[in-house]
This record gives sequence, structure tokens and C-alpha cells, in this order.
Amino acid sequence: MRADRLLSLVLLLQARPDAAAPELADRLGVSVRTVLRDVESLSAAGIPVYTERGRFGGIRLLDTYRTGLANLSHAEGAGLAVGQSRLAGDLGLGDALDSAIEKIIGAGGRALRGGLTQGRRHVLVDVDPWMRSGSPVPLLPLIHDGLLRGRRLDLDYQDSSGNREHRTVDPAGLVAKAGTWYLVTTEPALVRVSRVHSCTVLPDPARLPAGFSLEAAWSLLRDKVEVRPRAVPVVVTAAPDAAAMVRRLLARHLRDDDGSSTTVRLAFAALPHAVGSLLGLGTRVEVLDPPELRTAMRDAALAVAALYRPGD
Repeated sequence: MRADRLLSLVLLLQARPDAAAPELADRLGVSVRTVLRDVESLSAAGIPVYTERGRFGGIRLLDTYRTGLANLSHAEGAGLAVGQSRLAGDLGLGDALDSAIEKIIGAGGRALRGGLTQGRRHVLVDVDPWMRSGSPVPLLPLIHDGLLRGRRLDLDYQDSSGNREHRTVDPAGLVAKAGTWYLVTTEPALVRVSRVHSCTVLPDPARLPAGFSLEAAWSLLRDKVEVRPRAVPVVVTAAPDAAAMVRRLLARHLRDDDGSSTTVRLAFAALPHAVGSLLGLGTRVEVLDPPELRTAMRDAALAVAALYRPGD
């Protein structure tokens, strides 16, 4: 245990060349006194580490010293596999990812540290879709743990229509699509993680078919979602200054639309779905067809107006 801590200390010092003892103690989960004793042990072993006093002091390694070992833990490796900090945080691996990056920087030296700093300054990856943030997924770490352990999962799940059901599934993988997490099962089928109300990891091993490919299963499921037939064709006209925004917000509902005019052709699964999606756009769009949707939009707008009518 102490040997692992000493190596972690060396790697942290490579990543943070002017780290203070309290900061190192916090990262390693030990006391400041323990850090100072470890520094003495490293120095006695021939590692060129030294302390500097004063306002800008700290514990330092000679710039020319490098160890080529990153010494990553299992969790740190899993965090690196995810890569993106928000998604790693959803899985409970946010700290592990940060620690892994620090260790890799330490092993790589000043050039790698400078490249990462520059990259973070100029490139930001935001995985959340426009107009909303990712749905909360408090059960994701538990589901991820069951997946990694190769166990079946018993889920209390609410489908898109609001119906609750219990499912026992064989997990095959997790996919983050536009900030939304999905569990892929071996059927294959998709389970939206934010709709899982409870999860029990069962002792039974998950049954994974021979030759199963998560990438192939996801491609098949994604294609089914993207080409799913829509029952209600809709034609709207958009205000000229809002046409681009309307197309962006309703991109998944566009049908036979070349983007060249203010007339936008859409398709929805059902009439209430169309009303809910279009009503929020207010006067930026007007429904031209079908007539029953125009009626439903008018009724919904009148109901909203009545709700906010000033008191007599």
C-alpha cells in the first residue's frame, strides 16, 4: 500500500510541479505529516524530490526526472475509456478520470501538460443537446456496476407512455447519445436509464450471445428509432426569421424538407405529441394541415389563455 502511495506521489509531483503538501495530502487521502515522511523516503531512495519554503514554495521534482509508469487503477482506466468528464461523472468515475489524466500528464512531462492545457483552453466538448440538459441518472453507477460484473438486472421501468413495469434484463452495454444514457440489452432492446426507478443486481450471470457486438446492436436499434414511421403528417409555415430555429428544434420530425422555404413538413407519432411539440413555439409557426391539428392547437391555446386570465 505504501509503495503504491509513493509511486502515486511521484506521478502527482510530475503532473503538478509546484504542489503544496496539503494539496498532495488531500489527493492521496493521508495527512500532511505522512506526505512529508514520504518525501523523505523518496529522497533517501534517490528520487530527486525537494521542498521549498515561502509563499511560492512547495514540494518539487527536478524537471529532468521522469518515470514512465502511469500506474492507473481499474477505475481510472474505466474513466479514461469514457473520456468525457460529464459522462464519467454520471458513471461515478469523475474523480477517477481526473486522477488518471493527472498521472498520464505526470508520466508524459511538460510537453504533454502544455498540450492538454492548450487543448482545454481552446476546445470544449458539450454532450448535452440544445435547449435542455441531460436527464438525471442516479441509478447509472449501479447499472454500470452490474454490467461490469456480468449480472442480470431487475428493473422497475417507466416507458415513454408512462406505464410502469418490471423487467429482468441481460445487460450488454451502455450508450450515451446526445447526453442521454441508454442500456442496451441482449434482445437487443433499449432501456432509457433516466426512466429506471429502481434496479437490483441479481446473482444470476447475464446471458450474452456468442459473437454479440455492442456496436452492431446499437446501430440496429438506432436505425429503428430514426426510421420509425410517424402516423400524423403535418405541414406548418414558420416565421421567416424563425424557420432555421424551427427546423433545428424539430429536426427529428422533419419529412421531405429541403430547407428552402418557410413551409416545413413534419411527422409525429400522434396528435397530442404534435400539439405538445408545436405549442411551445408560439406564433413562430402556424399549422396549415391537418385541420384536426389546427383545431387541437386552438383548443390548447385557449385553455392556456384561460388559465392565465386576470381575475374579475
